[in-house]
Amino acid sequence: MLEQVSKLNESLLKKKRLTLWVESEPGLTVVSADREKIAHVVGNLLGNAIEFTPSGGRVWLRASRAPGESPDAQLVEVGDTGVGIAPEHHDLIFREFAQVDATPSRPHHGTGLGLTIARKLVELHGGRIWVESTLGSGSRFYFTVPVEQTE
Repeated sequence: MLEQVSKLNESLLKKKRLTLWVESEPGLTVVSADREKIAHVVGNLLGNAIEFTPSGGRVWLRASRAPGESPDAQLVEVGDTGVGIAPEHHDLIFREFAQVDATPSRPHHGTGLGLTIARKLVELHGGRIWVESTLGSGSRFYFTVPVEQTE
């Protein structure tokens, strides 16, 4: 699914001359999730990474085991070498209609709903979503998806 989402964004990546790296940890198990909804979350996060990364930068998608999560889960990371987000805005960006820069002349446009929807979809799957970022140093968004439980 990560490969498919990355292919959908190839033209944007090429236009901005961004390098995309996609990696999945070997041996990951099947997750219990709606593929379309999780693809929507990844697509939204990747779209933001592309939008907020200057030309010539890097973005990445990574799937791995999520140690310490209960129940056992997988972790998806979407990262970039973009403009970053100040720590005081980390909670704000997940709120409805919230924008870090809400001025009419801001360079990036949107409704402020993408991350709110992503958070809701992840939570409806029993996972959680968060960001690690420093202004000027890029961002890393993470979310967990529960592993399918077998009897």
